[in-house]
Amino acid sequence: MKDIFKKFLRIQFIKFCIVGGLGFVTDMAVFTILKNLLQAESKLLLNIIPLFGYIAAVTQNYLINHFWTFGDQTKKISPSKKAYAIFFAVSLTALMPRYIVYNYILSSFGKSGLYPEFANFVGIVAATVFNFIGSKYFVFVKKEK
Repeated sequence: MKDIFKKFLRIQFIKFCIVGGLGFVTDMAVFTILKNLLQAESKLLLNIIPLFGYIAAVTQNYLINHFWTFGDQTKKISPSKKAYAIFFAVSLTALMPRYIVYNYILSSFGKSGLYPEFANFVGIVAATVFNFIGSKYFVFVKKEK
């Protein structure tokens, strides 16, 4: 039984990472498009722009995780504003280490070239495990009757 649980957990984590990868693509695309459209060079803009990619990715990830990654737990549960709010809160909590890493890299290596994109990437990676644990145990919990 323990081995089945471990295998299931690994499969879920792999799915979660795939969804996260899709979210990463969305996040980076929105970030890069806005950075280039706004010709962002100021520290203020470089700290605000990632929020737009983040919100787009969180919304997309919630829906895909609900139906695919944690589909076994959510078969009889419709996506809800409450679950989305909890998912968003878990993701917001993970945003803290993301921004710490992002700002550390920006301040250490400057804002020229690909450093903002690299800093954004490393920040996203820093939050992945935290998001999985929060999603699995706080958001997509199978309701026992």
